[in-house]
Amino acid sequence: MSTTKFRAGKDQASVVENIETLTGQRGDGRNRAVTYGDLAGLGLANLRQLGGGKVALSPGNGIGESSSAGRVQKPTKPTSFKATGGFSYVLLEWDMPNYRGRSLTEIYRSPDDNLADAVLIASSAAGVYGDPVDPGWSGYYWIRHVNSTGEPGPFNASAGTYAETRPDNTAVIELVQEQLNGSPLIGELTNKVGALDNTWSVKAKAGDIQAGIGLVAGKDADGNPISQVAIAATQFFVFDPNHPNDDGTYSFPFVVNGDGKVVIDELVAKEAVIKILSAQTIEADSVKAGIQIVSPYIKTARIESGGFTVDPLGNATFGELVRISAAGELSIRSSVDGRGLNISNDEIRVIDKNGVERITISSRDR
Repeated sequence: MSTTKFRAGKDQASVVENIETLTGQRGDGRNRAVTYGDLAGLGLANLRQLGGGKVALSPGNGIGESSSAGRVQKPTKPTSFKATGGFSYVLLEWDMPNYRGRSLTEIYRSPDDNLADAVLIASSAAGVYGDPVDPGWSGYYWIRHVNSTGEPGPFNASAGTYAETRPDNTAVIELVQEQLNGSPLIGELTNKVGALDNTWSVKAKAGDIQAGIGLVAGKDADGNPISQVAIAATQFFVFDPNHPNDDGTYSFPFVVNGDGKVVIDELVAKEAVIKILSAQTIEADSVKAGIQIVSPYIKTARIESGGFTVDPLGNATFGELVRISAAGELSIRSSVDGRGLNISNDEIRVIDKNGVERITISSRDR
């Protein structure tokens, strides 16, 4: 007979021994901890899904056979898993699974493309999750679905899904400024050094006001290739002298004003990295936010958040158990086996776990 006891103390050896005992790795298993999934699998309790992907226990049928375990399906393999990096968040997206008894999705992360080293960082009942990381971070992700009995399904893939966040714009700008301040053109155009053999410049000066343009090609003091064009001016602008406006003025598609800000009339860019975007109108095929979207009014054809959906007709579904139709019909089930309550415009029906109507109240009987 095993006489395994828990070891007192807070040292590492005590903690390791107690964890091994609770997980069944030490002793004969009689002191192993019993999980929610164990109780549900034995039919002694049922798992009830709560908000945020959490689960709670509800009483079972007490006969060692779950009334709904036979209805709960093994989780399927996740599909359409994507990872999009922002500045300090990685947005993760996947298709919502379609199996009975779905509960949540586990999210794993690793700095290397090695599933064995990945750690569980979060779980989500929705088909989207925002993972907070540092700017300039890179790593790999995996996900797998878990059903209401705690049984996990397969991972989305053995290879990780790569993601990286943008470096902080402030750090990038400071680095560029530091590099350009070491350019020989700075000294050439500000008269701090003499003329260089590999530079060309034109300068104009009136009192303390000066402007100029310079070019340099060659190698810097460290022997690295250098090829630069610099303009020294308080303002810089581009205009087309061949196409004036009807009133004789000119349009300026590109301007650097005296405050050091760039003004562009129209811009076509393949990719842009912007830390703060202030826009009056945004037209886009897809908008992704790693943290949140705040608006006093949202107009859309369909809403989907985890198990909650509202289709274009106004029919709402809350997981697998509650449905409200736009026609005024309500269906509530206590488990996935069909037991529950149906309410229509003129009828109320209570159905047991065998699908038999136990109570019917109808206005048509009058």
